[in-house]
Amino acid sequence: MPGREEYWNIGYPLLGALVYIVMVIAIVSIAYGLYRRYRFWRLGQPMPDLGPWRPRIRRFLALASVDILLHRRFLKKDLYPGLMHFFIFWGTVVLLIATTVAALEHNLHEYLHITLFTTSYKLQLSLVWDIGGGLLLAVGLLMALYRRYVIRPPRLNTLFEDPIILALILALVITGFVVEGLRMGATELNPASEMYSVSNARWSPVGFLFAKLFSGVGMSPSAMEITHKAMWWTHSALVALAFLYGALTFNKLTHIIVGPMNAFFRSDRPKGALRPMPDLETRESFGARDIGDFTWKQLLDFDACTNCGRCQDQCPAWASDKPLSPRKLIQVLKGYMEQRAPVLVSLKNGEKPPEPETPMVKDVGEEVLWSCTTCRACMEVCPVFIEHIDSIVDMRRYLVMEEAKMPETVENALQSLEARGHPLRGTQVTRIDWAKGLGIKTMAEDSNVDILFWVGCTAALEDRSQKMARAMASVLKLAGINFAILGMEETCTGDPARRMGNEYLFQMMAMQTIETLNRYNVKKIVTVCPHCLNTLKNEYPQLGGNYQVVHYTQFVNELIRQGRIKPTKAIETTMAYHDSCYLGRHNGIFDDPREIARAIPGIKVVEMARSRERSFCCGAGGGRMWMDETGTRINALRAQQFLDTGADTLCVSCPFCVQQLEEGVRSKGASETRKVRDLLEILVESATPEGPAKS
Repeated sequence: MPGREEYWNIGYPLLGALVYIVMVIAIVSIAYGLYRRYRFWRLGQPMPDLGPWRPRIRRFLALASVDILLHRRFLKKDLYPGLMHFFIFWGTVVLLIATTVAALEHNLHEYLHITLFTTSYKLQLSLVWDIGGGLLLAVGLLMALYRRYVIRPPRLNTLFEDPIILALILALVITGFVVEGLRMGATELNPASEMYSVSNARWSPVGFLFAKLFSGVGMSPSAMEITHKAMWWTHSALVALAFLYGALTFNKLTHIIVGPMNAFFRSDRPKGALRPMPDLETRESFGARDIGDFTWKQLLDFDACTNCGRCQDQCPAWASDKPLSPRKLIQVLKGYMEQRAPVLVSLKNGEKPPEPETPMVKDVGEEVLWSCTTCRACMEVCPVFIEHIDSIVDMRRYLVMEEAKMPETVENALQSLEARGHPLRGTQVTRIDWAKGLGIKTMAEDSNVDILFWVGCTAALEDRSQKMARAMASVLKLAGINFAILGMEETCTGDPARRMGNEYLFQMMAMQTIETLNRYNVKKIVTVCPHCLNTLKNEYPQLGGNYQVVHYTQFVNELIRQGRIKPTKAIETTMAYHDSCYLGRHNGIFDDPREIARAIPGIKVVEMARSRERSFCCGAGGGRMWMDETGTRINALRAQQFLDTGADTLCVSCPFCVQQLEEGVRSKGASETRKVRDLLEILVESATPEGPAKS
């Protein structure tokens, strides 16, 4: 067989057969570990939103090419850990390929007399295996050790588990190079050997250095041969040990398999949509009380978590001293599953499960669950695509609908939603007060319109946000759009109720709104509120309400492109744009508002340190708008990020964000010199000399 002999000196085929025994041990170990976890996962409920197989496969392949193979999610956030993981990942992949190719080359030639095409490039490929495999992996591992024990970022709290894993993999790499160096020293660098060829040896530069090292310390070829055999089997034993350790402890090593599985089985729902609860009238229980109330995919989430802490780094609740850490939440649920699942698995058919020693929500912590803004920042950065929000909302549903346990402010908001159709308890304003004197018709007066302007609770009922509603009406009139509003027939979409855990109230309000919209044969809706956009567009179809729903930034940007709106007056300001969570991360609308801003003469747009997909929440989502704030205020943190840009104006496209960030800037004592404005207000000022319409 041409080229170097890969199985030199190990007693092939008799002793070499042990190689395959080691491989079998490794495969059986990991299969056993996966089977044990599969028995846990199948305790979960069916996963209703996987979608068809073909689109899911296409989606996964597209995802794999960017986020798995190229490590986009790692590299976009932090270059050092991104490169570290990239090196470890590709080093491992290349070494696995190298091992497989070597086995195929040898066995096909030895037993079937087939020469694999790679044999012709054996030396060239050895350069790839050496540099792109072993060396790349070694560099990545050393970077990991330096990061964990020298840099020591606060999010890394696995300082006791990691040394075992890192040491095991590093031992595999080092013993691999030692074996290679000993073989080369005893053969390719030994003039007495039939395989003597220094030129061949140089194609494996790292192994060549090890071989020169062994020769340099005076090892004889015979000593190298003896040591080589011992180290070869030590290396093989370490491979089996790594697989066995991963299978028995189900630690970070298993994410190589479970991570891609989790990505493949992720939900096909729109990003902003929560999973509905079917059959509310006949259900015996609501929300997640025990692990069996989650879907099997949520249980898979818990095992897919590598405890890396990227979610925690991005979480606004954690950054503002709230008790919620998305990483800890998933790890607590994983620990609860590991404790509870064996009990449930051991039950016989029909046997009633015993009560858990500690209720699941108590293990997690009620305050933890109520701290979430559902901003989706954790999910955006998770390298294994864990869907944290689903689990949080499922446990909120249990607290609200089963236990009636919730903060008083949440209870007040839900009561107001049920009684008044909006969560703004105490307001005396009606839904049409903002439109007085503007000549805006309602659908009841004339439903033959092109656009329904969905105003939303905050823009209709909150004094500051009413300026947004009036500005939107001005833009629609300026462009000659035939539109109407629902007026007193408009009610809350139900978004706060759903995210605060009252799914029954959400569905009741949604069905009421769907009935109203269908009665007027509504086709296209424009709204100023990202939360209304998300619910009407992504969640109403779950209940049969299918409409074309766009946010004003999309609609107005198209009007500007068509020349129906022409900003002419220069607005001399430096503007930082805040990406609202439900407009950006949940619905992918990033470019339209920036294009509108750049179309306005005089505006210079600057970006905050955290923008677009990595934007920082204002603190109002997930029902937090109506909850008391503890610790540092999230809006104050975001306001400081704005102030750090040096911009004059903080521009937003959401009534929640306007309120929150105005308060945040005020808390920093900068409200006299720095302004928070909605993009619509600035556009109207530029497009009409008289400014926005006033009531």
